[in-house]
Amino acid sequence: MAKTLVYQLYPLSWVNFERMTQHLARIEALGADYVWLSPVYPSPLHDHGYDISNYMAINHTLGDMEDFDRFVEEANKRGIKVLMDLVLNHTSTRHSWFCKKPEYYIWESSVQPGCDDVVLHSDWHNLFDGRSTWKYEQKRDACYLHLFHAEQADLNWFPDGHNINTALVQEFQQIVDFWIKKHGVSGFRLDVPQSINKDFGAKTMEFRDLLDGDKSIEVINAIFPGPDTPFLMVECFDPSFGEITKKYTEETSANFVLNVLLKDQISEGESKFLRLISRQSRNPRFMLDLESHDSPRFPSRENATLENMVWCMFNSDAKGICLYQGQELGLSNPNKRQLPDVRMLKLDAWTAMRYARGERLSDLRPTSRANARLLIHPKEYEKQEADPGSYLHLVRWWINHWKNS
Repeated sequence: MAKTLVYQLYPLSWVNFERMTQHLARIEALGADYVWLSPVYPSPLHDHGYDISNYMAINHTLGDMEDFDRFVEEANKRGIKVLMDLVLNHTSTRHSWFCKKPEYYIWESSVQPGCDDVVLHSDWHNLFDGRSTWKYEQKRDACYLHLFHAEQADLNWFPDGHNINTALVQEFQQIVDFWIKKHGVSGFRLDVPQSINKDFGAKTMEFRDLLDGDKSIEVINAIFPGPDTPFLMVECFDPSFGEITKKYTEETSANFVLNVLLKDQISEGESKFLRLISRQSRNPRFMLDLESHDSPRFPSRENATLENMVWCMFNSDAKGICLYQGQELGLSNPNKRQLPDVRMLKLDAWTAMRYARGERLSDLRPTSRANARLLIHPKEYEKQEADPGSYLHLVRWWINHWKNS
C-alpha cells in the first residue's frame, strides 16, 4: 500500500486563497499527496467556519469561486489533490435550511415559552462549555439541539430513531457532486461523524455516549455508496486505540481514519505513546496526526519534544500521515505577546465559552485551539529554508525516508 501524506491548511489564518496558493510550493516540497482545507464555506464564524451557512459557495473573505478554482488547478499542477472539510452533524442556524426546512433539525416542543437555556434531558450538556444542548427558537416556540455552539443546530439524520433521512442524504450527495464534478475536488475529510449518534432515550449525554459508530457509518455509506466514492478521511474518537478505527475502515469506504484522541496520550510518556501508535498502525488505513486546528502545538504538550514528534510520526508503521500547517517548522504554542488574551478568545469558541463560564484564561491557554490558528509569517519559512540544519529540512528528510521505507 502506497504511503500517503496529507497537509492541512486552516484557511482563516491565511486570509485569502492567493496566500494559500503561494504556499503550495512549500507543500509540494514536503512531498504531500493531498491538501486538506478546513471549511472555506460561508459562515458567521461562531465556530470559525465549522458553522456552515452554505455548503455550495465560498466565504467571500477568502475570495470567490474563481480564486478557489485557481487554487485547485495550481495544486493539481503540482501533483497535489484537494480535500474539502464536510460537516455532517450540524449547520449554522444561518443556513437557509434552518428557516425553510426546519424538519432537517432536531426539535423539542415541551418547553415554557421564552425559555432560553433549557435542559430537557436532565444531564444533556453541549461539548463546548457543558451548558444545555438545547436552545429556544421563538419562531417555532420550540428548542433545537446543538451538541456544540448554540449557533450550530444538529441535523436530524434519523427522524423516527431508525430510518435514515433520505432528503438529507440527497442534499449532501448534491453537495459532494458540486465540488467533485464542477470544481475538481478529489475528496473530503468528514468532521466528527460520531456526533450523529445520539440516544434520546438516555437521561444523560456525555462525550462517551457518542462513540458507537453504527448510525454515523450508515450515514457515510448512504452519502458515499458504490465504487466511485471519492477519497475519504474520517475523523474518529477512538479510546480503544484500534477497535472503533477498525470498524470505520471495515464498514465504510474511508481511505483513512484519524484518531483524535491519540495525540493526547503523549502525556502518559513516550514509551506508552509509541506502543499505542504501533497498535493503531497495524490498521493500514489508520492515518497518524499529532497536530490540527483543534489542538495545541504538539511540542508544547507534556512529555513532548521536537525529536519525539518526528520519530513518532515518520519512524512508525503508519501508512498515512497528516501534517498541520507549521508543524514542519517545529512550532510550539505562541507566547502571550504573540497570542494576547483577546486574540485567543476571538480565535477559539471553545476557549471563549469556557472563559465565560468562569474558567481562568491561564488554565485554558495551554490547551486552547487558538494556539495553532495564527498566521505563520513567511519569514519563518524563509529562515528555515535557508538553513540546511533547520527543522524544516529534517522533516523533509524524514518524509522521504518514510515514503521510501
